[in-house]
Amino acid sequence: MKPDTSPPTGSRHPVAWILAGAVVLVLCWHGVSIGQLEYVLPGPVRTARALGGLMTDPGFWAALGLTLARAAGGLLCGVGVGLAWGILGGVWIRASWFGQTLLQVLLSTPPIILVILGLTWLGANGWVAVLVVALVTTPLIAATTEEAIRGIDRDLVEMSRVFGLSRAAIITRVIHPMVAPPVLAATTVALGQGIRVAVMAELLSTASGVGGAVRMAQINIDTPTIFAYAVVLTAVTFALDRSVVQPLRERANSYRGTSGSTV
Repeated sequence: MKPDTSPPTGSRHPVAWILAGAVVLVLCWHGVSIGQLEYVLPGPVRTARALGGLMTDPGFWAALGLTLARAAGGLLCGVGVGLAWGILGGVWIRASWFGQTLLQVLLSTPPIILVILGLTWLGANGWVAVLVVALVTTPLIAATTEEAIRGIDRDLVEMSRVFGLSRAAIITRVIHPMVAPPVLAATTVALGQGIRVAVMAELLSTASGVGGAVRMAQINIDTPTIFAYAVVLTAVTFALDRSVVQPLRERANSYRGTSGSTV
C-alpha cells in the first residue's frame, strides 16, 4: 500500500503562519520599545538601520565568515565523534556503560566552564570556540544516536532477513531510515547551539569574529548593533536549517515510509 504523504489538515500554509508569527513578534517588540532609551531597548526601526550599516561593512562579512567557519569546524568534529560514540554504545551495551560518566559530565557542564577551560588549555585564540562547540555537540549527538539505535525495530530487521535482503540493503533501507530522523533533529539543535556557543566563546576568548564585534559594541554601548547581530545570527541559523538540515530530514522520513512499504 502506498503511504499517504498528503499534509495534515491545518498545515497547508506553514509559510503564512511563520510570517504571521514573525509580524506579531516584531509588533510586540516595537510596542515594548516605545518610551525606552535606545541603549536599553532599541526598536525594530533603529535595529534595522544598524543592520543596514553592518551589511555595507566589509569587516562584518569577514567576522561572520570566521564565526561560521569556527562553528562548522566544531560541529563537524562533534557530529563525527558523537556518531561514532553513539553507534558503539548502541550496539555494545558495555561501551554505553563505560562512557556513561563522561557523557553525563559533558551534558551537565555549562558551556561557560568549557570556555574557561579552553582558555586555560589553548590560550586566548579562536581555537577555543572550535573546541567548545565540539564538546557541546558531541554528547547531544552521541546520546541521540545511541537511543535511536536501541529503538530499532528488531522484528522489522528480522523480517527483512527472511525476505532475503542483503546486509547492505538492510542497513540502507531499514536501519538508516529509522536512525536518521532523530539524529538529524539533534543536528538541527546542535547547529543553532553551536553558532551561539561559538559567539560566546569568541566574546570571551578573542577579539575576532562576531563575538569580538559584539564585545566591541558592548564597550561602546551600541545596543542597536548588538540587536542587529542577534537578527543576523537568527537568520543564518534559520536559513541553514531550512536549506540543509530540513531537506535531509524530509528525505529520510519519506525514505522511511517507502522502505517500510516495500519490505
